[in-house]
Amino acid sequence: MVRRYAYLVVILLVGLAGCGNGQAASHTSPSRRPSPAVSATPDVARCARLAKLGFTPCPPLPSQMRLPPTTIRNATGGAISDETARRWGRAFQLSQAYYYWVMQHGDRDALTSGALADPSPIAVANMFGSDLEDIDASRQDRGSFVYEPPGMPMIQVVVIPSSLQGLIRNQHLSASNYGIAVRLIGPTRRLIRYPNGVVKTLAAANANYHVDLLVWGALKQDRDLGDIWYGYGLYGCSGSVQSVCQL
Repeated sequence: MVRRYAYLVVILLVGLAGCGNGQAASHTSPSRRPSPAVSATPDVARCARLAKLGFTPCPPLPSQMRLPPTTIRNATGGAISDETARRWGRAFQLSQAYYYWVMQHGDRDALTSGALADPSPIAVANMFGSDLEDIDASRQDRGSFVYEPPGMPMIQVVVIPSSLQGLIRNQHLSASNYGIAVRLIGPTRRLIRYPNGVVKTLAAANANYHVDLLVWGALKQDRDLGDIWYGYGLYGCSGSVQSVCQL
């Protein structure tokens, strides 16, 4: 289930204020102003570029994405400023918004094209392995994949220590100095809906469920998707990773 609720590599809301080191910031509002680097209206060229990356139909502009509430924290102990933590947190939320959009449309190729994360086979398997299995299963069964995403009440920017970076590289994944620790909560479901109305549950979690994940990567300024958190890999926040996540 850990991989199933990842990448989050995880949906963007802004209006955050005062994220102190490890202290909660205010909840975001359900909308944000468009980035000045992003076109104010959708256009044919943008949609064509995104179609080559597996986004079909054409997704909304960053400013038009539906964004769930969350709280962003700076848990780096002063390694980065609160302003930077807010920016990275918002980028992660936007990445998560597009990930949810991709899943809800069954856009398999968008998960492997490198649009949202490292396209190397090892990274794709690490971040999206179960996602691809579920989408493939729905296609093989000639049904429609249905994704009801989890909630995301809290994320925080954390430092990736050199010891963990070494373990990451040993698994042939790209490492980074910082990551996003995220808590995801139920209810959430993955289903296959068949033409005759029958529904097959692939995975489900009730409102009592939660999972903590660490998604490391870097900020990426994408002209079509906006400022996103570009994922290199993810771990569950257990064992030695738990102290890094600080959730």
